Amino acid sequence: SSDPAKLKDLLTFHVVPVAALAKDVKNGNVKALNGDTLALSKAGEFVTVENALVTTADIVASNGVVHIIDTVLIPPAKK
Repeated sequence: SSDPAKLKDLLTFHVVPVAALAKDVKNGNVKALNGDTLALSKAGEFVTVENALVTTADIVASNGVVHIIDTVLIPPAKK
């Protein structure tokens, strides 16, 4: 990217500082690593993050838990 700060903001908007399994998700907001707020929602087995649907959940990695979503999240513009 020609703008490393924007790239870092985009990537860290996809990370939350907690290892949570899909079964533990509650409806509400969580702070992303970049400082912005993400809206989480769960209805039955469906989990969403903002407008993205979790398509594959609970991939346990050595440094946390990965959930695959079906779109790229765009952080709000910084002032």
